[in-house]
Amino acid sequence: MSFEFHNLRSGLATTSSDDQFAQAVLDGLSRNPKRLPSWLIYDDLGSELFTDITQLEGYHPAQCEFEIFEKHKQAVVDVLTKEPFRVIELGAGDGRKTQILLEHFIQSGLIFEYVPIDISEGAVRNLVAELESQFPHSTMSVNGLAADYFDGLQAIKEDSTLRNMVLFLGSTIGNMELPAAETFIRTLRESLNEGDYVMIGFDLMKHPKTLYAAYNDATGVFETFNLHLLDVVNEKLGANFKKDHYVQQGHYNPSTHAVESYIYSTREQVVFIEALGREFYFAAWEPMQAEHSYKYTQHEIETLATTCGYEIVKHLFDVNDHFVDSIWEVKRT
Repeated sequence: MSFEFHNLRSGLATTSSDDQFAQAVLDGLSRNPKRLPSWLIYDDLGSELFTDITQLEGYHPAQCEFEIFEKHKQAVVDVLTKEPFRVIELGAGDGRKTQILLEHFIQSGLIFEYVPIDISEGAVRNLVAELESQFPHSTMSVNGLAADYFDGLQAIKEDSTLRNMVLFLGSTIGNMELPAAETFIRTLRESLNEGDYVMIGFDLMKHPKTLYAAYNDATGVFETFNLHLLDVVNEKLGANFKKDHYVQQGHYNPSTHAVESYIYSTREQVVFIEALGREFYFAAWEPMQAEHSYKYTQHEIETLATTCGYEIVKHLFDVNDHFVDSIWEVKRT
């Protein structure tokens, strides 16, 4: 079994990604109110900071998903064919949760390929090295890709002999508003074959105080993570954000059904971004939205699946029904 890493984010792909980054910042800072998409945060350090968040005791999406994988790992095996298959993880990060499944697949004697895809080159390199260290002689091959999601899927699509199971975990789908989530799910389906599976993590609607506590830790990890966005814009676009002139706070918004994280300017200030050749004015205590984490109902999840051309196979819940990993099968008819 082999353990490989490939960086697909070079040359033209990197240039395109940099252009997309710059355009997202220009569009977001030109809005009223200002709003930057959370994916901008995820350079190598941003990925490490998010790993710190997943280890917080009060961050229930991660804790619930660990519980689900421990409790329902055999149920996932029961869904999969006994023939060789491929597990593709979009936004793999450090892969800690997924290793629960991978180890169980190995112990069950299943032959499979694991393809972690992440925009962070460092995260994927580290994950491949860790898996090679832990499982050097096993039934698992690893092909790590530093790539955007659909670039990575396109790169492996030519090999259609294996049935795929795509993992999109950690409530990442909640970072998208509903129309964007539907577009993503439809595009994902078109990247797959009849009979492939997807397993998507959804954070469920629950007590607003529980949601507030999950996104406002006393240790300040969430604030460090969100304010890292300013460092990334400074580095990539030559901006002069002064991070100590901003603070972060998360709020549950009942109108949008989402926890929204805001970066507040603590004073009146002007930021210049060299790559854009533009200045942007911030009033004292003006908010800039940096995260959007939508909370789903089970009915919304099931509607999303059937509307986008999937058949629901199984819902895997934690003991408190705070979170669900939902397994769907791709249908063409």
